Amino acid sequence: MRQQFPNELSANNAADLEVLSTYATGFATVLVTEDKAMRGRASRASLSHVFGIAEAIDWLRELRDPSLHNAAAANIVPAYRINRQAELFGTLRDDYSPFDRWWSQKVVRENRPVIVLGSPDEPDGVAVLKGESGDFGLGERVLKVCTFKVQDEDGPVRARRGELLLRAVIDYAAELGYPVMYLTVLPRHVKLIGWLEQFGFLRHSQTSDGELVMTKHRVPGPGQGRLSPLEHAVRYGPRSVLVERAHVVPIKHHFHDRLLPDSDNQGSLFDNEPCGNAIRKAYLCRSNTRRLEPGHLLAFLRTKPAEESRVTAVGVVEDTLVSEQPGSIAAFVRGRTVYSYEEMVQMCAEGPVLAILFRLDTRISPPWSASELRKAGVMSASPQSIASVREKGRAWIRTRLDE
Repeated sequence: MRQQFPNELSANNAADLEVLSTYATGFATVLVTEDKAMRGRASRASLSHVFGIAEAIDWLRELRDPSLHNAAAANIVPAYRINRQAELFGTLRDDYSPFDRWWSQKVVRENRPVIVLGSPDEPDGVAVLKGESGDFGLGERVLKVCTFKVQDEDGPVRARRGELLLRAVIDYAAELGYPVMYLTVLPRHVKLIGWLEQFGFLRHSQTSDGELVMTKHRVPGPGQGRLSPLEHAVRYGPRSVLVERAHVVPIKHHFHDRLLPDSDNQGSLFDNEPCGNAIRKAYLCRSNTRRLEPGHLLAFLRTKPAEESRVTAVGVVEDTLVSEQPGSIAAFVRGRTVYSYEEMVQMCAEGPVLAILFRLDTRISPPWSASELRKAGVMSASPQSIASVREKGRAWIRTRLDE
């Protein structure tokens, strides 16, 4: 460090030398100074994490755990609090025998972010994350999903834990600005690979151990051609949409809170109906509109007597079906709706039912109020049925989603 200063030291130089020499011992993690000469000397001496105030603020923001707005039933939990003997980890040990040593020496010691569904004592899902740089040629900011595991979902009613955990991981990546994430999968896990591909993960390469590297980008890369709105939603979403056509979808509060429970900060995994945890959902109504097409944006407007209506979530249309046959409706929506078969029978008895398959993209927090939506030209009045949004309103939605 002494070599970075002149032979004859002024009082100021002597003070700077003492500060930099102390920092060079490695006891402190960061040095913050607005003195450009000091930062230059530190750089020439190969000292890292010497910041100006603005850089230090950015660095601190990157350390802060993000709020998981899109998956309120998931939480970021310190790794040491999680019970490694929980049932969830049994199959992980089968696939990776050094699991306990890895968890202690890497996950706990390095304080890696861990997203948990349910209780840390008996978790129903866990994702261990790690920021990396340059792996597999994916760029300078990459989020590695070291572990992604949920309880097996046997039986006719599935909890959709996997989709809820994936929503939380993507939320984490979006909040901290990671443009790409990846995980590795043993080739024998064919169902998992197929499931990941439904949500935009692509087969990238193989590791030296023969594991398949699956990548998901959150934003299009340089030179990437423009996709259709639905293809874009699958490849880059949730939290990434192309707003070419949009519709306001009024939904009564008692159905809204079952289909979109996270919109009211619902923290429970098990009080939700299974589709409430999902990315891929279905909505049924008796609207006469036939204008919905794959890729159109849906803005869900929660309505309740004596309360101002508000948009709490947006999604992207996958497909639609109009039918008076409850069996056809049930086969089309499968387990993606809050409606029971008996409710479908009652709806169809009153006339044709519109079934909409959609992908949940973003939970709107805070919600967009009806008065705000009218002022922005998204709607002229609170609609009683699905209503198309004109270009002025679509432009406003694009701006708000980009914020």
